[in-house]
Amino acid sequence: MAKFIPIFRALLPLLILLSLAFALYAQTFGHAWTYDDFPVIVENADVRSWAGFWENGYPGRPLRELSFLLDHAFFGMNPTGWRVQQIFWHGFNAWLLFLVARRLRVGRFVAWAGALLFLVHPLNVEVVANLSHRKDSLALAFCLLALLAFSRACAAKKGWAGWVALAGLSWVAALLAKENAVVLPVLLLVYQCCFVPARRRILPEGRRLWPVAGFAALAWGVGWYLFAGGMARHLAGMQQLLQAKANYFGEVSWDLYYRMVLKSWTFMAGKVLWPVDLALEYTYPLPMDWSDPWVLAALFGLAVYGVGLWLTARRAPRAFFLLAWGGLFWLPVSNLWPLAYFAADRYCYAPLAGFCLLAGLALGRLPLPPRVVLMAPAVFLLAQLSWEQIPVWEKEETLWTRAHRLSPTSAFALNNLGNVHLLKGELLKARDYYTEALAVNPLNTTALYNLGLIYERVGMKERALEHYRLFLKLDDPKFRAQAGALRTRLQGEYGADF
Repeated sequence: MAKFIPIFRALLPLLILLSLAFALYAQTFGHAWTYDDFPVIVENADVRSWAGFWENGYPGRPLRELSFLLDHAFFGMNPTGWRVQQIFWHGFNAWLLFLVARRLRVGRFVAWAGALLFLVHPLNVEVVANLSHRKDSLALAFCLLALLAFSRACAAKKGWAGWVALAGLSWVAALLAKENAVVLPVLLLVYQCCFVPARRRILPEGRRLWPVAGFAALAWGVGWYLFAGGMARHLAGMQQLLQAKANYFGEVSWDLYYRMVLKSWTFMAGKVLWPVDLALEYTYPLPMDWSDPWVLAALFGLAVYGVGLWLTARRAPRAFFLLAWGGLFWLPVSNLWPLAYFAADRYCYAPLAGFCLLAGLALGRLPLPPRVVLMAPAVFLLAQLSWEQIPVWEKEETLWTRAHRLSPTSAFALNNLGNVHLLKGELLKARDYYTEALAVNPLNTTALYNLGLIYERVGMKERALEHYRLFLKLDDPKFRAQAGALRTRLQGEYGADF
């Protein structure tokens, strides 16, 4: 009987955290498909059969598709059953975070504090409530498993190679879920430097190795950027992101773009610290110069972060490791290279795990009564905010109504609200939202197409053709297949010039 006690002690936190996760996210069992669920799941043949999976009609992130295949096998296309696995991965991640904290020897209070803060933080609602975002929870789970396996390898006197192999396989699995896992080896190196005696270290740390490797990587990157099309892709990405998410149509400059990036960092840091008014879509004005308060706040935050790393590097290795964790996992989603959004809740999922443990570590330095007095209300407040945020993801209408209310200049939100009314058959309301989307962003290709569709339905053929021609003229790569089908149909109906 005694031999089962350690197993029970390890599994009891898992049962508690999973129970809390299912209690908090129970509302999602009544939710419909929303947002990226449609292209990633509903319209994706890859997730409905092994044959479709191997055909790979929707490339990218195969581990997520494998998890969807399991859901489809049990629940078909009913999203209710798919929520079980979705919530499981979030609760499982909280438990893995608890185990990581125990490996760091920070005490049970800190481990529970970090796990609970991560479990209930409202910024994580997007990842849990939207099924297509399972990529984030899967990637974090396998990164945490890799970290745990690597820590066991460093501590093992025998059999360490097996743990290293498990860490490597877990890292590969994380990469197959989401590309942000690429930073994990650097985090493992930081862990090794902070906690592993020199005689047990596994990753090479030669004084010449890393400078040479770094110089080689830098030389390759500069060469690719200057001579192999990297600069053109970078500039195109900056222009596309500024147009789509900031409604900016002027000349693109590095100066303007990176001021917007810094403002976005401040914006998301604010959401981490005070997670209210959360939405799928955020739009806000461009900072016009470097004296913008949001930009200055970001620069100040970077300075504080750098000082924090410097002060903790030798004196507080656990704090240093957790600071490095947050920064490393933020790096791939920081928009230093343009992404799809300047700011998104899901971007914070992996970084937040490290910062929640860091918050628990800070609380753990207080005497017992104050730490409990601060911890309990914080967890309760965050859980309450999450509980209120979850219904936003119930259906498309609630999702885009919230996004439009918080970001009224978002052409993306306006277009999708138009889609909601179009599906209801409310053509006039849909037309008004599409028209407003084009007033905000004349290059919104989907709004152009949708307006053409409405005018065609009501018999206004010339207005429909006017919008279809503009849609085809913009030649958006994301809608290349749709544009080809439209061109073929119109040529058949109106001739070569339609």
